[in-house]
Amino acid sequence: MPRTLATLIVVANFFASTLLAQFAITNKPASVRAMTYHNFTVTGVPSGSSVIWSVNGVVNGNSTTGTNSGARYNAPNFPPSPSTVTITAVVNTDPALTDSATVEILNPFPNLTSVSPSVISQGAYTVTLNGWGFVPGAVVMMNGAVQNTVYVNATRLTIQVSIKKNLQDDTSFQVVNPNPGTIDSNVLLVPPENKGGRSVESESAARRFLEQAAWGPDSYSVSRVRSLGFSRWIDEQFEEPASVYPDPALINLSNAPVQARFFSNAVHGRDQLRQRTAFALHKIWVVSGVDISSPPRLVPYLKIFPALAFDNYRNIMRKVTLNPAMGEYLDMRNNVKANPARGTLPNENYGREFLQLFTIGLYKLAPDGTRQLDAGGAPMATYEQAAIGEFSRVFTGWTYPVMPGATPRASNPAYYEGDMVAWEANHDAGAKTLLNGAAVSPGLSADQDLNSALDNAFQHPNVGPFIGKNLIQQLVTSNPSPDYIARVSAAFANNGLGVRGDMKAVLKAILLDPEARAGDDALAPTASDGHLKEPVLFFAQTLRGLNAMVNDSNSLAVRSNALGQNVFYPASVFSYFSPFFTAPNTGGLRGPEFQIHTRTSAIDRANQINTLVYGSYGAGAVVDLTRWAALAPTPSALADELSKVFLSGQMPAAFRTELAAAITGTTGTNLDKAKAGLYVMLTAGYYSVKK
Repeated sequence: MPRTLATLIVVANFFASTLLAQFAITNKPASVRAMTYHNFTVTGVPSGSSVIWSVNGVVNGNSTTGTNSGARYNAPNFPPSPSTVTITAVVNTDPALTDSATVEILNPFPNLTSVSPSVISQGAYTVTLNGWGFVPGAVVMMNGAVQNTVYVNATRLTIQVSIKKNLQDDTSFQVVNPNPGTIDSNVLLVPPENKGGRSVESESAARRFLEQAAWGPDSYSVSRVRSLGFSRWIDEQFEEPASVYPDPALINLSNAPVQARFFSNAVHGRDQLRQRTAFALHKIWVVSGVDISSPPRLVPYLKIFPALAFDNYRNIMRKVTLNPAMGEYLDMRNNVKANPARGTLPNENYGREFLQLFTIGLYKLAPDGTRQLDAGGAPMATYEQAAIGEFSRVFTGWTYPVMPGATPRASNPAYYEGDMVAWEANHDAGAKTLLNGAAVSPGLSADQDLNSALDNAFQHPNVGPFIGKNLIQQLVTSNPSPDYIARVSAAFANNGLGVRGDMKAVLKAILLDPEARAGDDALAPTASDGHLKEPVLFFAQTLRGLNAMVNDSNSLAVRSNALGQNVFYPASVFSYFSPFFTAPNTGGLRGPEFQIHTRTSAIDRANQINTLVYGSYGAGAVVDLTRWAALAPTPSALADELSKVFLSGQMPAAFRTELAAAITGTTGTNLDKAKAGLYVMLTAGYYSVKK
């Protein structure tokens, strides 16, 4: 008996020590940047137990050292002193099961939103830099030179300048936060007085233009458009580097930080046109986080669109086709040629969607986007089922990229960095017949076959009107006229230099078209103009208009999801909503965004504004209503400012009267009156539907 008891004790101790060794925090970063967060993970939690988290011994932490919401660590707004903190996880049923991570809190990303004055003139004066994430010791760089900087607070810095002669070029400003984790802000360019003093565009026109070409206007972007003009502003945007996504290696279990960065980029990023175009392309070439559910898989796909937003559509076609996330989402990776002995055929998912959604659509189109009809008046199909089969044969033989240090295999393990690679033995090298009877010779490699198929689809006359109309709908109006589509289609076919598919030419054609610019300085009353602002645009534009400070701890993806659009999680390959959806009670007008605009989401849109104006979106999206309260003593002045910022100065007279009455009728402080005005403005249909 003693021997048996001793044996049991040894065995019990063995299993206890094994469990103790298995319980651990598995992803311990060396540092976390202030105003961001990190999702920790643990292994070895006994069944039925939970984990208690603490920061520096304080359960759930505090605002100085950071807080825990379960396994999510929310870094403080600024590094504590000392700058390292210890995050501890302990199993609630057994305190011996514990592990800790020591993390250095780095200074936040500084974000520069505006510079005052808005033009640089001759003389000696104070320049104020506004933004967020500034820390004591931050310095201003003016044209690359360090300036004597006064730290006012986390949102304001000042410098003294002495300009001895009139300038001809823009002046650049940037903020650099010091260690720990020295980091540069974005760069703002401020025009000289002799350029910015004479506006090329009216403020109304500039703001309306930015509702199409950006995530909405803010004070800086309005100033740039007014001083440069539409075309030169677009040229400047073509040169802006892309905003970045978080390093997937640091957030490998959840796409939530990627979603949060999307919104902080949208509100504050300088590459506004690149971002709008990239999101539009994502909604065409859909990969969904529903299936591609972690950052290492999703982020490399997302990076394609900012990188190629201003490139050639043919390059986009190839890059997305070979992206491993797309390969996984639509079953092109490890897609092998037919095997008669086994009765197997190539998977047709990617071949089908490549034709139907990504390039040419279902029906033959005229250059103006109207359907071509046969002798009986019926629409003419662009392809038959056989074409899907032929393209699917082309898309065989590709597998995941080779992991660093690994040996290439017929079916490589899942890996998402880089393009998929070919395994020739799995590729169907037989002759093929593609669109319009184009023949592909036998014996070609997988890459040669792929290029033949991409060229065949790219040269199809449908691509210009099909993709062009989709982009017009996303940026400008749900119901473009045939003439508008034809002009954009012509730019796709030839950029003026004989190049087909030039995205720069296409975007300029869309944004500078007379139909896009009609109504810049006067309300355009046509019922078919404009489009409903999809939830992500609604939130981004609202926060930009309010000069909000948005950081990577924001919960805007959750709020957008409540309105029917979970960013990067479209429900299917058909995207968040269909470009062909007909808006209810409109006599057949297209209204894509109305497909997700239900009675429930309409009410929740108002509730979200109520929370923003009367409550809070938390530390991740902060608004200051002081400037609005200052206008409240004069309701007409507040109504005018609301009209300028949120309706491009084109508020209908009847609505303006109602708005002013709501402000006047509100009792309480000036802030109460300002909140009432903002609530009425931001919940109005005039604001939700862009004209």
